[in-house]
Amino acid sequence: MLHSQIVTALVELQEACGVADLKMSDYGIQKEECMTLAENARATMGGLFMSDPVQMTDEECAAIYEKSWR
Repeated sequence: MLHSQIVTALVELQEACGVADLKMSDYGIQKEECMTLAENARATMGGLFMSDPVQMTDEECAAIYEKSWR
């Protein structure tokens, strides 16, 4: 139950902040750039990746971008 409450709260927050309809494609980001974005995220914010209790590969990070892309 907690998972669905978190998702609901995040959706409500996106709507309240007026960002629910933002799309990466609106900013010219191509789906083919997901790996580049993942690599850049690690290169510029590597410390955040290191503090995550579950280690993530660049491929896993790129997959999140791919699933989020619209």
